[in-house]
Amino acid sequence: MVYTGMPAVMVGGSFYWLLYGYGNSQQILEFDLDKRSLAFISMPVSDIGDMRDGNIWVMPAEGGGLGLLFLRGICAQLWKRKTDWKGVASWVLGKTVELDKLLSLNSEKQRERPRILGFAEDNNVVLLWTSVGVFTVQFESLQIKKVFESSTWYLYFPFEVVYTADGCIGGGPSGAKLLYNT
Repeated sequence: MVYTGMPAVMVGGSFYWLLYGYGNSQQILEFDLDKRSLAFISMPVSDIGDMRDGNIWVMPAEGGGLGLLFLRGICAQLWKRKTDWKGVASWVLGKTVELDKLLSLNSEKQRERPRILGFAEDNNVVLLWTSVGVFTVQFESLQIKKVFESSTWYLYFPFEVVYTADGCIGGGPSGAKLLYNT
């Protein structure tokens, strides 16, 4: 089944979806637009747990290609799919970030694990919930910004840009106007 908690991600000429089943049978479904073909990609780690916990997200990797953000407790692992000279693809662990140090979390007082709320593709930024608040994290540069304090994670719907075709809001009947950009 396609995991509906994460939208499809386009990387290069392919769309990717998280799939889940029973036990540890999580995979990624790839639809290659050029070849018009489907492929299944195994996960790099077997102990993913329940994806509904907000601990995994498919995203473009640093430097291009398919990437995966996996939260393991209070550590974030950034994986990248690489192809060797023989054409064999495999996952490579690119970076591990200790979130308790980056976000100034007290791991002893952290009651709940961080959750991925969303990903802003245009800026390559992850929206991350912790028990001390909601943060934007840019993992390539390790820039963080606390968006606001919150004790709940399930009330947020991240978005990056909103347009409206309403002539009254944007200042005229000329079409879509940008209202907000993160």
